[in-house]
Amino acid sequence: MVTWLLLGVLEESAAVYGESRALMGIPPLILLIVGGVYADRINPRMMLFVISLFAVFVPLVLIAVLGVLHVYMVVAFGTAIALINALGDPARQAMVNRVTRIDIQRSIVIVTVIPSFIGIFGMLFGTQLENFGIAPILLILSGLFLLSALAVLGLPKLEPITTARIGLIDGWKAFWQTHLVRRVIGMNFVSAIFNAGGYMVAMPLIATRVYEGDAAFLTYMFVCFTIGSTGSNVVLFFLMPLMYPGRTFIAMQLTRALIILGVLIQPSDVIFLVLVGLWGVNMGVTSTLVRTTVQELAPAEHRAKILSFLLFGFMLSSPISAFILGWLIELTDPLTGLIPGIPISVGIFVYGLFFSGLWHYRADRPELTQ
Repeated sequence: MVTWLLLGVLEESAAVYGESRALMGIPPLILLIVGGVYADRINPRMMLFVISLFAVFVPLVLIAVLGVLHVYMVVAFGTAIALINALGDPARQAMVNRVTRIDIQRSIVIVTVIPSFIGIFGMLFGTQLENFGIAPILLILSGLFLLSALAVLGLPKLEPITTARIGLIDGWKAFWQTHLVRRVIGMNFVSAIFNAGGYMVAMPLIATRVYEGDAAFLTYMFVCFTIGSTGSNVVLFFLMPLMYPGRTFIAMQLTRALIILGVLIQPSDVIFLVLVGLWGVNMGVTSTLVRTTVQELAPAEHRAKILSFLLFGFMLSSPISAFILGWLIELTDPLTGLIPGIPISVGIFVYGLFFSGLWHYRADRPELTQ
C-alpha cells in the first residue's frame, strides 16, 4: 500500500522514496525499546489489546485525506503503523515462549507462517488497487485490526514475568554478556542494511522503473517473495528442531549473493519473479533462524528487552538503507542499489564461519555458548 502510494500514485523519485522510508523508520526506534522494557513488567495481553484497538483508527484517518494526498500524509500513515508494530512486537514475540506447547523453534515458525499465508491473500488485493480503489482496502484493513484486538482477548491471562523494576540498562547488560546473541544480532543488523534494505528499497524501483510494472506486477513481486519466505518456513517446521541452526544461516549468505547476481543480469519478467521467490526463501530461513537462536539463548527475565534489541537493529537498518540506497539509485539506477549486498553477504559468511562461534552452536546445549 505505502509503496504503491509513493511510487504509483504520487510518482515520487527514488530519492524521495528512500527518504520517505527512512522517515517512517526513525520514530518507531524509540518506542521499540520502550515496548521491550514494559512488556516484561505489565500484563502483555492487555498491552496488545490497547495497541491493536488504537490501530483501528489509523486507516480511517488516511481515508479522510485521500482527496488531497501528499507524500507527508503517506509518511505519517506508514509511521503510525510502524509505531504500533514497534510498541507491540516485543510483547507479542516474548509471549510465544510462555504460551507454546511445543519447542520454541517450531513455535516461531508457526507464528511466522500463519500471518504470512494470510498476508499473501491480503496482497492479492494489491493487484486490484487501481480498480478496486484504495479507500475500500483501507476500510478492510481497519476491520482486520479490530478483529485482531478481539483475538488478543482470547489469549491466556499472563502476569508480568518479573515484579522487579528491571530496566533498560539491565537488559543491555544481559544482551552484551550473552556473546552469541550479541554476534547474531550484529550480523543480522549488517545484513539488513544492504540485503533486506535492497529488497525493500531497490526491488520496488526495479519492478516499476526497470520492468515498467504496474500495481499488479509490483504486488506479484511481493507475493512471490512472501510465498518463498512462507514456504521455506513450512519446510523448516518439519525439519525442526535443528541441532545446528547457525550452519544453515551461514550457508544461506552465499546463496543470497548468487540470487542478487541473477537479478543484476536483468532476466525476463518470469525469471525475475522466480528469483524474488528464491530471495524470499533465503530471507525466510535466515530471519527465522536468527529469531529462534535469540529466543533460545535470551534469559527469561530479559527476553522481551533482548528481542526488542533484535527488532531495534532490524528497524534501525531500514532508515539507514533507505536513505543510502535511495540516493545511490537516484544518482545511478535501481539495479546499482543491489550491488552492495553481494560483498556484505560474503563478508557475513566469512565472519559467521570463522569468528562468530555460530557454526558450532548447538540448540540442545545453549549453555555452552552463553
